[in-house]
Amino acid sequence: MPFRLYALLRKLLGRSTRSPAGARVVQKQVIGSIKMKNDLETYVRRMGLDSFPNDLTRMLYLASLRDCNSGLYLQPQLSQSIGLEHANQVLNACHNEVFGRLLTVPLSGYVLQMEEYIRYTRANRNTMLETWQSLQAYRSTIPVSASSLSSELFCLNIELAVTILKDTPAFAEMWLD
Repeated sequence: MPFRLYALLRKLLGRSTRSPAGARVVQKQVIGSIKMKNDLETYVRRMGLDSFPNDLTRMLYLASLRDCNSGLYLQPQLSQSIGLEHANQVLNACHNEVFGRLLTVPLSGYVLQMEEYIRYTRANRNTMLETWQSLQAYRSTIPVSASSLSSELFCLNIELAVTILKDTPAFAEMWLD
């Protein structure tokens, strides 16, 4: 193993292994943790993330699993089956991934996803849009590790989507007229 990779692995894992044999052990641990993370993300998706209609709905769901005081993601079945720490890591990774995808969506995509979310929840459209505009609770759905620029971009897109939807009839209503 090249010296730089060996040194990097030692630094990342806080190990004081000095021998190439120790480096192989550390390398196996890193590879094992990467495989476990991929398996856990697959498990979380199978638990239902793919059943949500879009990334906005997924993000709102993932944010609802995060404790507002500790920042830990708590999902009873997942935490019980794989442990609280691993469940937190996987849900955090999924939340960041979904948030990252939303940052690439144009404003029109936010409008469509918001409309779809309203239909999915079966909430009163006008009440929901008024509540989103006044409470701005969507600000608390942003991953803790998100940059301020990413956070503001997301909030601006949501605010504009809410304004657009408030000023236009529901898509279903447009088709019926």
